[in-house]
Amino acid sequence: MLNKKSYVYLSLVFMVSLFIAFSVQAAEKPEGYPSQPIEVVVQYGAGGGSDNFVRNLMMPARRILGTAINITNMTGAAGVKAANYVLNQPADGYTIYNFSPEQLINTAFGRQNYKEEFAPLVQVQQDMSMFYVNPKAEYQTVQELIAYAKKNPGKVQFTGTTPASPDELIIMRFAKAAGIDVKYIPFDKAPKTHAAVLGGHLDVLHEEPGSVMSLIEAKKLIPIIVFNDKRLDKFPEVPCSVELGYNLTTGRWRGLAVKKGTPQPIIDYIAASLKKAYEKSSYQNYAKAALLDQRYGWKDPAEFGKFWDTEYESVKVVLKELGYIK
Repeated sequence: MLNKKSYVYLSLVFMVSLFIAFSVQAAEKPEGYPSQPIEVVVQYGAGGGSDNFVRNLMMPARRILGTAINITNMTGAAGVKAANYVLNQPADGYTIYNFSPEQLINTAFGRQNYKEEFAPLVQVQQDMSMFYVNPKAEYQTVQELIAYAKKNPGKVQFTGTTPASPDELIIMRFAKAAGIDVKYIPFDKAPKTHAAVLGGHLDVLHEEPGSVMSLIEAKKLIPIIVFNDKRLDKFPEVPCSVELGYNLTTGRWRGLAVKKGTPQPIIDYIAASLKKAYEKSSYQNYAKAALLDQRYGWKDPAEFGKFWDTEYESVKVVLKELGYIK
């Protein structure tokens, strides 16, 4: 006869077994899926951080899912064009969207409704960002930049991708905290922003380090601040925002979503398959080289969905703070 302690132990074992069985069942391959190529839509041009993320994740995912995966870059209208394209496709798991903070920003502006239109798949990255200048710029440190901008209000031109993007929000929050007046000149593709600063046409680039690592190593771009709570081992000479008194550590997060109404078994199966792709050495090596291993970014569908809601509230606060919305 079982005593109370043994009964509790066996009950826990039984519950854990049920949970594991349920998890395995939830990620089982749905009958007939996939039976055709999968399209992943990226709302940015080739060569940027989001494009690199999708391409590196989908390389092992093709083998795991056992089907072709095609990447489509579709820029324009701050991501609305790409989002509308996805929403015009069937909710069947064959069209995946590169879901990023822009969808929450667009919702705050009334251009979209992330909650009604998309279902979370996975979050993969939690990136960090930096400012960079041309080696020939009049300022080579963030302190020199601030001093120059204070003497020349409105003259310093920053660049990033798309208007009212996370790039602009970080830039303008920094400008407000530093007490400087700057201009934001956006482009629809990340390589154009890089070229603008490399060519001396614009002054300061906001970008993730992984996207411009080769340019940093070639000393064609000089990093002057990292938005983090500590310096990076890769760039020990670059100060972090927190040590300079700026409580700005927000970085771009990247994930994937599908059209709302996609069957949950398909969502669970894709998510489980992408987790396997994420854990492959090919993706992890890319992440390490791009400094994407500094912050753990993985979230499953349920976690990612909850994150959307909390992040949306944060986005609204920042947009109100900067005067973009009431």
